[in-house]
Amino acid sequence: MEVWQIVLICILMVPGFLAINYYYVKKGAANRRSRDEMIERAVSDSVAASFADKSARYQSWPKYKTGRKKRN
Repeated sequence: MEVWQIVLICILMVPGFLAINYYYVKKGAANRRSRDEMIERAVSDSVAASFADKSARYQSWPKYKTGRKKRN
């Protein structure tokens, strides 16, 4: 193989690499977003439950309960 053929192959592979990289970054961002939303929802539910309890109205700090993990 000559040098120009190797350079041509490398140039032709760049768009494929960028497309694959874009796919993985987008998938990772979606996973992180869903994980953050799940944590935020669990914390907000816990805070809402602690403030809804009238007997525990004057607590200095709400008790956070983590959400149950989904099993796949």
